Amino acid sequence: MKTEVLDDIIGQYKSHGWTVRRAVLSNNDSLLLKEHLINAHPGVEIHTGIESGIWFSRRSLPDREAWELRRLSGSPFALMAVIEDSMSASDQDTVLHETEERMFNGSYPEPTSH
Repeated sequence: MKTEVLDDIIGQYKSHGWTVRRAVLSNNDSLLLKEHLINAHPGVEIHTGIESGIWFSRRSLPDREAWELRRLSGSPFALMAVIEDSMSASDQDTVLHETEERMFNGSYPEPTSH
């Protein structure tokens, strides 16, 4: 993935009130994108994964925050997780990790049309 494409995705999310929080980068993407993210978006957590994705968050209700994982390879696709303020850091990480597993291991429901 080119850094310009990544910046376009981040810009689109930011325009809707989302904050970039984490990146999960595959070995193929990690060096270039990691360096770019560190320089362009200080404070973003970088993790290694089997595929690449980027986490955004925004407050959804007074007591919870919505987190969205946007896949960076293949067709654009995103999964959402809701993190309640009362959850421990460990429980929050578990929810985010399970969402990554669904995204990258293909165990998410098939899309439906209306």
